[in-house]
Amino acid sequence: MTDSFALIQTALRPLADPTRAKSMSAYLRGRYEFLGITTPARRAAVSPILRTLRAAPDWNVVTNCWAAPEREYCYVACDHLQQVPLQNSDLPRLKRLVIEADWWDCVDLMIRKIGSIATAEDMRNWAADENSWVRRVAILHQLRLREATDHVLLAELIDMNLGSGEFFIDKAIGWALRDYSGTNPDWVREFLATTELSTLSRRQAAIKLPPVIEPGSAGLGSS
Repeated sequence: MTDSFALIQTALRPLADPTRAKSMSAYLRGRYEFLGITTPARRAAVSPILRTLRAAPDWNVVTNCWAAPEREYCYVACDHLQQVPLQNSDLPRLKRLVIEADWWDCVDLMIRKIGSIATAEDMRNWAADENSWVRRVAILHQLRLREATDHVLLAELIDMNLGSGEFFIDKAIGWALRDYSGTNPDWVREFLATTELSTLSRRQAAIKLPPVIEPGSAGLGSS
């Protein structure tokens, strides 16, 4: 059997750029090593390999990519997981990956895929988890669902994480509300008016809220 991870390594290593790798590492506060490959170049290099793996998740590839020191391999694994069918029974594996990823760059790449296979009860459990990255996924798992968003569940998951004082949780709360504000701005305004949020969450949530037009105010100030 062909070792798909070895093929991925062979495809990526010649593209390494040490200068770019330094800047990519600096962007993530020096937490990780990089090969220094741009996203378009990385995807072009490995797409023929990932195309052969679309029938089912190759957990050997995912595990090896997650263990590799250079962060691009994590991104390859996330691309692979986006392209294959996953089941609710895969959630324990995915939760472990979220915990091991331990930073927003890989965690956020998995959010929508996890949301597509998770139940509301799964996300309630994740929202109460001791790991903040798991909680972040729960808060954000309905991103881009628009009218299909369960706003009662959204409010519940946010309420479970109020007052955490954690930057990436507060940012997630604001992001989730900002995303939904494009679909239901009145609900988001009401939530902001009745919920004690951190300054960061509130600022992020309000970024895309359209201004409120009071009755009879149209044309005021014009000549």
